[in-house]
Amino acid sequence: MTATRVLVVDDDPPSNYLLQSVLKSGGYKVLSAEDGVEALEVARYEHPDLIVTDILMPRMDGYQLCREWRADPELAKIPFVFYTANYAEADDERFALSLGADLFLRKPSEPDAVLAEIGDLLDRQAAGSLPTRRPARKDETRVLKEYNARLVHKLEQQLVQLHEANDLLTQMLTGTVHAIGKLTEARDPYTSGHQERVAAIAWAIAEKLGHERHFCEGIRIAALLHDIGKIYVPAEILARPRRLTEVELGIVRMHPQVAYEVLTGIMFPWPVAEYVVQHHERLDGSGYPAGLSGDAILPGSRIIAVADVVEAIASHRPYKTAAGIAVALDEIDGNAGTLYDTDVAAACIALFDTDGFEIPEPSAGAGGPVKAYSK
Repeated sequence: MTATRVLVVDDDPPSNYLLQSVLKSGGYKVLSAEDGVEALEVARYEHPDLIVTDILMPRMDGYQLCREWRADPELAKIPFVFYTANYAEADDERFALSLGADLFLRKPSEPDAVLAEIGDLLDRQAAGSLPTRRPARKDETRVLKEYNARLVHKLEQQLVQLHEANDLLTQMLTGTVHAIGKLTEARDPYTSGHQERVAAIAWAIAEKLGHERHFCEGIRIAALLHDIGKIYVPAEILARPRRLTEVELGIVRMHPQVAYEVLTGIMFPWPVAEYVVQHHERLDGSGYPAGLSGDAILPGSRIIAVADVVEAIASHRPYKTAAGIAVALDEIDGNAGTLYDTDVAAACIALFDTDGFEIPEPSAGAGGPVKAYSK
């Protein structure tokens, strides 16, 4: 007995593959297409026993495919099934059936439920009890108006889902970055929270400079990871309660390059590895590891550089006590245009002097108290 052939139409590869797998597990032979145009080409050549399609697809969507299907004498009697996203509404189903669809399923559905619905549909067709569905007679202008309205509404719903998914991915990325940063700082208890504080300052400076949110988020992520290369530095050097020797400084100064090698293989939506490797470069070329100068230093790296210096001077280190924000800002002001970007320096100083910004002290736990360094 020849296996029943089902044409699956979906432009989303995972969804297409999943439905194919479900149908194959039920003993069906599966054909596949990525949109309505390809589906018609495959169907006219292969003559499947059933079609299952999504709605939102490029070139030709599912609604138009259904209209073309029912208008083609060779395809019109083949059962037509919509299988679309779970945000589908009653009006979507009503409109789909009015175009001539036999069945409207919402995904994700349990595999057994999908197989049962499709099996029942095919059984009714085999028994001659499945009526040949024709598109409801409507004024073409009204059909097109509703057609456009349904598509626009579904696109709006899909955009909402994409934004929600993007927000979730951003939260996951941020959580992962925080965890990595904590692992780095665990080796150096004296600088615990340093990367988070630098990230807070860098974000605030970027905002002060008028950068849009996406850029600011990239700066924050890079700042949260800017010292990850210190994994390479022996813990006893990081915690040494005195100024480091030239040899020890040489080891410490390798950390931006080590960080770059760790981060360069990760596909961030920002040049995070480049921001990090350049955060100790200085405008006059006196920085490290590459001795870059002027415009060769990325804007994001210039922001993180200033934030890093401010936090380092204001905070306690094994070899020095905290000097305070006033001293940190004097350093930035006195070397603006030489070591530090002039605009970044001005924004940083205004942030503290005019806006009253205070460096947040990371709390011990989520929702805990927030301390701040005052001027």
